[in-house]
Amino acid sequence: MQKASNRFAEFDLIRALAIVSVVITHAGFSAFRDRRILFVSIDTLQLFCVPAFFILSGFFLTNKLDNQNNPGQVVKKRLSRIIPPYLFWSVTLYILNNWNSLQKIDLLSLLRNILTGSVMPPYYFIVVIIQCYGWWWLLVKSRFLEPIKVLGLGLTIQTIFTIFFYLSAFKYISIPLPLMERWIFSWILPFSIGLFLGAVYDKIQPILERRKTLVLGATVLFFLASIWEYYLLTGVTAEAWFFRSFFKLSAQGYAILFVLSILAFSKNIALPSRVSGLVKLLAAYSFPIYLLDSTVVQYVLLVFYKFIDPVHPLLKLSFLVTGTLCGCLAIIYLLQKVLPKKYSQYILGI
Repeated sequence: MQKASNRFAEFDLIRALAIVSVVITHAGFSAFRDRRILFVSIDTLQLFCVPAFFILSGFFLTNKLDNQNNPGQVVKKRLSRIIPPYLFWSVTLYILNNWNSLQKIDLLSLLRNILTGSVMPPYYFIVVIIQCYGWWWLLVKSRFLEPIKVLGLGLTIQTIFTIFFYLSAFKYISIPLPLMERWIFSWILPFSIGLFLGAVYDKIQPILERRKTLVLGATVLFFLASIWEYYLLTGVTAEAWFFRSFFKLSAQGYAILFVLSILAFSKNIALPSRVSGLVKLLAAYSFPIYLLDSTVVQYVLLVFYKFIDPVHPLLKLSFLVTGTLCGCLAIIYLLQKVLPKKYSQYILGI
């Protein structure tokens, strides 16, 4: 285990790229309607985003050595920045989405949706990350902290669940995606890799830097393999969610290697000051953007259809992504101005 470290600029870059990719993924559902290679490539390129957030979450748990001395306090602090905003936006958006039938709101249904992260499709992530913090607490309490063992356990569990995904996609078994994607075990490898990297980063980063060309090459190969697997699976399975999902074997490898590539080239990446400022802004606001973007993109889409439609799908995607990011940042800015500072973290998580 290494000593506590300051915030790493490369992880700000990963977080910023990940949140932009989340927005592109959600906007892509409306912008791309066919299977042309360009659109599939863009869609595939974003598949690193959610695994990257799990890697970052694990990294900052183990990179700071003091965290393992009081795991309960660490988990409590992290949950205090996640759960209140999640509850606020879940209730707010549930009411907004059911505004025309407020008298028929089912409180039990609302509670069930909150507990399962179902108020908005992306909210499954919140349910999983809470489980991840509980998993880390359990590892610390069990003194199961050796990085290579944590990584091996995560790889074993992820392999088992990946087999379940393929069996379900090929209809040998029936396991609904909403159930599978809400379990930590479907995401445990990227989280475990984050725990591993955080514990041994001083040793791993120079190795990655020396082998950066190899890491980048492997990333490109897995990216191409994920595109190939997309087309392969469209011919043998009707489960559209799977060939666009993070859970394909090729997509898992690509997502992990993408993050490792950023780390490997971190000393070679020199961003202009304005771009660096934007990266820091997006990284700092990534969580509230994640909570808001799937709602905001729907309103941006209404503007698109009213004033701009039709245009080329790439222009449509650019409009939706830019409009959604600007809309999310505007809402965050206004709330920060209106809300008392001590309460903003309970609404925005920042």
